[in-house]
Amino acid sequence: MLILRAIPEKSISKIRMNSKSVKDTLKTVFSLALGVLILWLLYRNTDFRQLWATVKDANIWFLLWPLVFILLGNVIRGLRWGLLINRLGYHPKPASLVYATLGNYAVNFLFPRAGDIWRCAAVTRYDKVPFSKTFETYLIDKILDIVASVVVVAISVVLYLEFFVSYFRENPHYGDNIVGLFGSVWLYVALAGFVILAFVVFKFFREAGIVKKIIKFLKEIKHDLKLVATMRKKKRIIFYTILVWLCFYLYIYMSFYAFGFTKGLGPVAGLIVFAMSNLGVAVPVQGGIGAWHFMVISSLVILGVTYEEASAFALAVFTIQMIWIVLNGVFGILALPYVKRDLSNIPPKESETNQ
Repeated sequence: MLILRAIPEKSISKIRMNSKSVKDTLKTVFSLALGVLILWLLYRNTDFRQLWATVKDANIWFLLWPLVFILLGNVIRGLRWGLLINRLGYHPKPASLVYATLGNYAVNFLFPRAGDIWRCAAVTRYDKVPFSKTFETYLIDKILDIVASVVVVAISVVLYLEFFVSYFRENPHYGDNIVGLFGSVWLYVALAGFVILAFVVFKFFREAGIVKKIIKFLKEIKHDLKLVATMRKKKRIIFYTILVWLCFYLYIYMSFYAFGFTKGLGPVAGLIVFAMSNLGVAVPVQGGIGAWHFMVISSLVILGVTYEEASAFALAVFTIQMIWIVLNGVFGILALPYVKRDLSNIPPKESETNQ
């Protein structure tokens, strides 16, 4: 204790910041290393001359023009987020929300999931919307996409059940892992432990500073969720969500026409690959590197494409879309400070009428 007291407060703060920086760096390095490892496992036996020959034979037009759908999907995603923020009484410029959304996915390629926090912080900084409000609405926005992803997978199963039966037959360890997870007693022990811990903390330590902040934040979320639940623009949010996922699906499906071995697979096959690629993006690595490739390659192989051809498709499509997303994001980050804003926002009130 005497040693700690002898250390100046500024030095302690610097040590803490350096420690956090080291932790963030280690997380990023680990995430990137995991993605690179998956890529290496996928492509370690690949003849890169043959792969490059396959990519060179692709119709470059169908690799490039569908990128418009990615941009359009993220623009609509930003506008959808704006509807949620508006309901809480704040009205940032749509351009600001769109640029922040574009920057979100570029930052994610550098630091996994960091772009999600950056997006909220950017709108807080430039548009003076409280971070708690941007973060709450971001979570709702994320839930909408998770629900949409589940719906896409469900539709895929209904339209092509044989594919999923074949997929789990070819990759039995996935089914075993899922069954093992929900059949593990440790999962339920962990859940019970979390519930008990939460009960003890909120029952006996309610007066602690951090617990008070958590309770206040949860009350704000409850209040704001009620506002969102009663908004009159729910149909528009659903419509925007459908448009977002339609755009991303069209990007994958239109890319099929770049290669002779995929252009005849059809729209249902495109939906299958799209659904599986989204499962790959859920893995916490930069932009889904490696995991995205694995899901796309394994899906195409089951659909009848050779492993070499599927590898070429995944590498070409992912690389081009990654460059495009980063370019869009860099543009969004650079343009964000120059949006003409009206900063006369007022905090939401309990009696605010429905929009």
